Amino acid sequence: MNSQIEKVIAEIRADSVHGATFLTRKALLAIRQAVSYGLSREELQAAARQIAAVRPMMASLFNVSNRLLYQLDRDDHPDAVNSYCDDFLASMEDAAHLVMEKGVKQMEGAKSILTHSYSSLVCDTLLAAAERGRRFRVVCTESRPGREGLLLARRLCEAGIEVSVVIDAAAGHMMNEVDLVLVGADGIGSFGLVHKMGTYPIALAARDRGVAFAVLATEEKFWPYEIEEISEPLKQAGEIAKEDGCFNVVNLYFDRTPLRKEDMVVMESAVLNGCDIRNICERNPLHPLLKHSVG
Repeated sequence: MNSQIEKVIAEIRADSVHGATFLTRKALLAIRQAVSYGLSREELQAAARQIAAVRPMMASLFNVSNRLLYQLDRDDHPDAVNSYCDDFLASMEDAAHLVMEKGVKQMEGAKSILTHSYSSLVCDTLLAAAERGRRFRVVCTESRPGREGLLLARRLCEAGIEVSVVIDAAAGHMMNEVDLVLVGADGIGSFGLVHKMGTYPIALAARDRGVAFAVLATEEKFWPYEIEEISEPLKQAGEIAKEDGCFNVVNLYFDRTPLRKEDMVVMESAVLNGCDIRNICERNPLHPLLKHSVG
């Protein structure tokens, strides 16, 4: 495989700042570069398998690869592969706009909204609602260890939205003050939602207090139904504490939240409940070359 493509894959693996949408764009660019270098079908297949495995908790990266492999089966001509990349990106952007519009509608009546981590879809939805004259308060969790919740809070604040930042452990306490929990998705599978670590206890607290829990997700964020579980390697212990040999540090970025009937999943095509997830996942077949690549 071309060294430049391997470099891009290594950059995606090491990137702990950007989200799934940014990294998916980067992967699509890498595929186009691979085509321009004249990589063979077998080399493109190898690149696809590496991209699928590079960030296992990000479903859109997996689906870029999964669908690329099916494209190579149908037509591996460079023009066809480039068109695939262009179509995937355009579809992703169009879907994000539709989800944003549906998300704004789901916010009707909500005076206070809690969100966790930094989702570009959630951010765009909140900004769009404010631009249309909605008045509401947003509670942003700090979202350790990266503290990306502060970045979201700053962007919303600069747009004139009332924002409060709370430590992650206070999210359950804040359920007394919010009408809606609105989060993004790094991925959704038959096993539930993958999102920033801490999302699961937030969902449990919302259910306990009767607060609506809504997820914004485009269809490329859904894993094939055959994928029943995923896992991630431990992150750098130094983000949490200096190792002194006395204790182990377990640093994970993502958790898995089972989605239930009362939870909303806002997609470009419809607003679903947690029981409808299987139908969406079943529409996304798993390419044979990617079996056992996640989990």
